[in-house]
Amino acid sequence: MAEKQGNFLGRTGPFWQFIASWFVPVIMTIAYVVLALTSGTNATGWAWMSIGLAFVFVLWWLFRTLTTNAALTRAMAGGDHERVTELDKRPLQAAVAFELRGQWAKSLEAVARAHPKKPRDRVLAAMTELSALVETGEIAKARGVLETIQPTVAKLNERLEGASHIAARLAKGKLLAAERSNTEALAVLQRVIDDVRSGQRTRALAHHYAAVAAAADGQHALADNHRERARALAPGAWFV
Repeated sequence: MAEKQGNFLGRTGPFWQFIASWFVPVIMTIAYVVLALTSGTNATGWAWMSIGLAFVFVLWWLFRTLTTNAALTRAMAGGDHERVTELDKRPLQAAVAFELRGQWAKSLEAVARAHPKKPRDRVLAAMTELSALVETGEIAKARGVLETIQPTVAKLNERLEGASHIAARLAKGKLLAAERSNTEALAVLQRVIDDVRSGQRTRALAHHYAAVAAAADGQHALADNHRERARALAPGAWFV
C-alpha cells in the first residue's frame, strides 16, 4: 500500500486541511490590505492592488486544484479509501472509496447518486459500477455497463487519459474472468500488469483477477504466483 499523505506537512485533520486550503489566501489578503492602508495611494492604486490580489487568488486556486487532483489520484492508486473520502466527498469519490473497502452495495448506491459530466469521470463511474456488479454476481449487467461506456473510452486520448484506458482494460479483464473466458482474461490483465503507468493497487488487482482466471483454467502454479504478487503489492487490500 502507498504511504498515506497528509493535508499539510504530512499532517491530517480539519485544522490542517483548513491551513492547506486557506492559509495562503488569508495571509495574502491581510498583506495586501496592510500594504494598501500604509502606502497612501489613491483609488487607482487600490484598484491595481485589488487586481494583483485577484491574480494571486487565481494562481492559488489553480495550484490547489492541481495538487488536490494529484493527491486524489495517488490515494485511489494506493487504495487509501480514507484519504479519498477526506479529499472529495462527492458521490463518485464516495463510490470509489466504498469499492476500495470492498463494500459493493454501498458503492452501487453512491454511483447511482453520481451524475458525472466529464468523460473521464463517466469512465470512472462505469468502472466502479462494473467492479461492484462483478463482485455481486451481476455479470450480465456488468457486460452491459462495459459495452455502454466503450465509445466514451475510445474517444479519450490514450496518452493524456491513460488512467481511464487502464481502468477500462482492468474492468474488461475482471469481466472476462467472471465469464470464465480465462485465456482472454489472462491476456488482457497481463497488459495491465505490464503497463508502466499502472498504479500499485491497479497492478495488484490485475494480479488478483489473473489468479482467479488462472485457477479456473487449471494453471494453479500461475495462480499462486499471481496471488503472491497481489499480496506483495497491496497487503491490506480487501482481495488479499
